[in-house]
Amino acid sequence: MTYKELNAAVMVVCGLAVTAWVAWQALNVPAPDVESVAWRLLYAIGLNIIINIVLMVLATIVVSVAQREELKDERSDERDRAINDRSMRNSYFAVSIGGLGVIIALASGLGPVFAAYALFAALVLGGLIDPISRLVYYRIN
Repeated sequence: MTYKELNAAVMVVCGLAVTAWVAWQALNVPAPDVESVAWRLLYAIGLNIIINIVLMVLATIVVSVAQREELKDERSDERDRAINDRSMRNSYFAVSIGGLGVIIALASGLGPVFAAYALFAALVLGGLIDPISRLVYYRIN
């Protein structure tokens, strides 16, 4: 597993874990207003960043020890750039469709609390599609 693949795998694990936490919070600890939901989602984003950094450091150490050589990020070549471009395109498409869905939900009269969670879901989905796409593209190319 290369450094780029390891990074993508860690991003997927972190994104899924934080999304599960947000879903659990939404179902079990209802927020009284949009401001509370927004703060909860800001904490989730911050938590995702911190967990991602810590897990990446730990995963790099574990893989380096297992391989008995330092795991380094190799220079990007044209294959890496093409994979990154296609993955970002997939992510952008998902976020665009999700944003449209949130606007439709608001226009349909669904509440702002639902809209906040829907917007978060659209952004997380886009954020997960990028590393998942990279993992798939690295395996098939």
